[in-house]
Amino acid sequence: MNQSSRFWPWGGLTLIVLGVLGSAIYLTHVQADTDGAQETVRTGDWSMWGGDNSRNMVSKAKNVDFSFVPPTDYDDPKNVLWTAKLGSQTYGNPTVASGKVLVGTNNGNEYRPHHEGDRGVVLCFDEKNGDLLWQLTREKLEAGRVNDWPEQGICSTPCVEGNRVYVITNRCEFMCLDLEGFHDGENDGPYKDEVDTEELDADIIWSLDMIEEFGVFPHNLATSSPLIYEEMVYGLTSNGVDEAHLEVPSPRSPCFVALNKMTGELVWYDNTPADKILHGQWSSPALGVVNGKAQVYFPGGDGWLYALDAKTGDHIWQFDLNPKDSVWVLGGRGTRNAIISTPVFYDNSVILGVGQDPEHGEGVGHLYRIDATKTDDVTESGKIWHYGDVDEDGEMIYRRTISTVAVTDGLVFAADLSGFLHCIDFETGERYWEGDLLAAVWGSPMVIDGRVLIGDEDGELAMFEVSKEENVIEELLFNSSIYSTPTLANGKLFVTDRSQLYCFEVQP
Repeated sequence: MNQSSRFWPWGGLTLIVLGVLGSAIYLTHVQADTDGAQETVRTGDWSMWGGDNSRNMVSKAKNVDFSFVPPTDYDDPKNVLWTAKLGSQTYGNPTVASGKVLVGTNNGNEYRPHHEGDRGVVLCFDEKNGDLLWQLTREKLEAGRVNDWPEQGICSTPCVEGNRVYVITNRCEFMCLDLEGFHDGENDGPYKDEVDTEELDADIIWSLDMIEEFGVFPHNLATSSPLIYEEMVYGLTSNGVDEAHLEVPSPRSPCFVALNKMTGELVWYDNTPADKILHGQWSSPALGVVNGKAQVYFPGGDGWLYALDAKTGDHIWQFDLNPKDSVWVLGGRGTRNAIISTPVFYDNSVILGVGQDPEHGEGVGHLYRIDATKTDDVTESGKIWHYGDVDEDGEMIYRRTISTVAVTDGLVFAADLSGFLHCIDFETGERYWEGDLLAAVWGSPMVIDGRVLIGDEDGELAMFEVSKEENVIEELLFNSSIYSTPTLANGKLFVTDRSQLYCFEVQP
C-alpha cells in the first residue's frame, strides 16, 4: 500500500480551518394545495452530483406530477416549460442552484461564435426560461485522445455553493467559477487572465492546472465531480495509464486532492494507488460522518475503495471490490474491474459497484455494501454483503456498472451497463427483482416520489415503482440517447439527452 504525503512538497501549504459547513444543503418548504387538504413538500436546489455529499440519488419531493411528455416526432409535448440545445454529446448531469441550471457538454451547438470546433464547455441557463447566461469554454489538450477524448466535452458535474461553481474540466483543471459569470460587471479573482470576458462568458475565480502543477497524466479524460465539505473541495485527478495501456507515466502524481475552496491551494493529496492504476480514474468522491469524524471516499484506480480523513487525508480503511483471484487483462477480457461509479454513504455504510470502460463490453460485476465504522484493510471484516458474480447455471447475476446506486425504503436500486435495473434488499443484499431496459445504461437510477427514473442508450426514460415487486409504470421516448441522470429541483424535472436539455413542470 502506497503511503501518501500529507502536503505537496512544492507548495508548502498549510491547512486553513474555517469551521463552516460546506456541504450542499437541501432546502424544503411546505405548501398547502388549493383545497387545503394536502401538503406538498418541494425540494429546493440540487446543487451537486447526487444532491448532497452522501451521493444518494433520492429526491425528497412529494406529490410529483409525472404526466409530462417530451417534445419528439412521436408525441405531443406536455408540461414542458422549455428546452435548450446542448452540444452533440452530453454526459454531464444537470445542477440547479440559485435560479441557474448548469450542464457539462461539448461545443456542438457553438453558442459562442468565436469558438468553433471541438471544445469542452459548461453551459449556464436561466432556470425560468432556459436562456443562456454564460459559457465556460476550454480548448482540447494537444496530446489528443490519450488525455482528452474527442467530442466528449466536460463530463464533470458542477458543484455549487453560494455564488461559486466548482468543476473539473477536460483539460484536467480544477476550477472555481463565479455563478453570475460576467453579468455582475466584475472580474472576480485572483484569476484575471480569462481570454473570454464578454457577458456570455464564464468568470474564473481560481484555476489549478493539475497537469502543469502536479504532473498528472489523465487517461482519456478528466471527469471527476467535485465535493465540498467545510473549508475544502475534493476531487479525483483522473491520473491513469499511457496510450499503450502498459505503464503509469506519473505514479507519484496525486490521484486524490483536497483544496482550499476559497483559494484553490492544495491542502493535502494522496497518490494511492501509484503505479497500480489499471486504466483510468473517472469516479467521484463521496463523504460520510462516522462516529463524529468525516470520511471522504475515493474510488482508486486499482479497484479498491479508500476512506480518508476529510481534514488530514490520513487513511482510515480500504476495501478491495474484486475477488482475490481476479485478474486484469487489457481490453476488458479479464475478471478484475476498475471503479467508475460513485460511492453512496448510507447508514454508516458505503455501497459501490465495479465496472470498466463501456467499450470493453460486458463482464461479471460486483456490488458491495461496506461497513464504514472499521479501520485498516476491511475487505473481509467490513463486507456486509456482496451482490454479483454468476449463478449456479453460469449466468451473470450482476454485470459491470458505471452507475451510482439509490437507497430508499430499505431497497437499493442499482443499474448495470448491460441495461438491467436491480432491486436489492439493503439489509441482506438479496435480490427482489431485475428489470430489463433492453438498452445500455450509463446514467444512474433517481428515486422521486415512489418512482425510480432511469434513462438508457435508446433514449427511453423508464419509471419503475419503488417496490419489492417489479412494476414498470411508464416509458417515455426522448430524441436521443440519455447518458445522464434526471435532476429534480424547485418543482421542475431536468433531463438531458445527447444534445438537448428539457425542463418539465412537475409540481405546478
